[in-house]
Amino acid sequence: MNKRRKQWRNANLLKAGTAFFLLVLIFGGITAAKYLIKHNRRTVPDSAVSDSFAAHTDELSDISETTTEHTGEAAVPFIIFPEKTDKSKEFTKDYDAKNAILINVDDSEVVAYRNEQIKLYPASLTKIMTLIVAVENIDDLSATVPITYDMVAPYIALDASRAGFEPDETPSLKDVLYGMILCSGADASLAAAEYVAGSEEAFVRLMNDKCREIGLKNTNFTNAVGLHDKDNYSTAEDIAMMLEYAIQDPVCREVLSAVEYKVPPTKQNPDGLTFESTLFSRMYGDEMPGVKIIGGKTGFTDEAGNCMATFAEINGKTYILVLCGGNTNWNNVYNTLSAYSVYCTGGKAYTPPE
Repeated sequence: MNKRRKQWRNANLLKAGTAFFLLVLIFGGITAAKYLIKHNRRTVPDSAVSDSFAAHTDELSDISETTTEHTGEAAVPFIIFPEKTDKSKEFTKDYDAKNAILINVDDSEVVAYRNEQIKLYPASLTKIMTLIVAVENIDDLSATVPITYDMVAPYIALDASRAGFEPDETPSLKDVLYGMILCSGADASLAAAEYVAGSEEAFVRLMNDKCREIGLKNTNFTNAVGLHDKDNYSTAEDIAMMLEYAIQDPVCREVLSAVEYKVPPTKQNPDGLTFESTLFSRMYGDEMPGVKIIGGKTGFTDEAGNCMATFAEINGKTYILVLCGGNTNWNNVYNTLSAYSVYCTGGKAYTPPE
């Protein structure tokens, strides 16, 4: 009897030991995975940013439903939301944006914040996601897209920003992407949407699918342009994540960083078109010591106020700043320059020229 009890006890001890060992392995694996995800985020090499669009055209042919990378590097199926730390600060009253967030991308940390998870109207910052979805679903950037009367006329009536394409023109998709971002062209946005999905409605479904894929839970789109709609909303945090996702793609990064782009002459536009960045028409990006603003996007509607999303390089690291609901576009410019300086370098606030 004692022998049987001893065998039973030994068997149970072995089972308990095995279960404990498995728990240790599982916990250790999860901890290691979290560390690797946080400290091994992918960055885009400088050489990739300067590659020509001809090279991108070949790379884009390999896009799949879950792949967002065109250069043969590891795919990035998700992004990491930044965390607040004991160093994170709430924006002071000097910054008039109603919703704002400044993040250190490389360290996944929130540097400064204000109402960053409160829903807002994104205005033309919507086009950041329009750009992402367009780029990920275009195989040949040299292909042309027909501009129709319906792509132009409604936005003339609404007095919306346009790239300047005219009915019956056939710009390249490369032209369209630049027109969409640099001068916030609604006509270019709709042309890209219809080329990719056949209609704006179908394209918007792709935009919302992309939001879910990369983990944006507080964003919903009803159009590809950013026109006001109560159901076209996002948050400062989600917009920052959209921009972070976008700049990991060399094509999106190049478009978002451009200062100027020229479209060759056509019958409809005999002098051609010149797209100038609305962002860099208001700043150079290097006004503050130690700060280099690389690119971004602006937006405005009466309901959204003035919006600006930018990314910058400071001390070898990438930062993203989103300011929404500002009183004037110039306030957003001054606040952008100041925020990077004050919160990222410990420098002074920007002083506007008299």
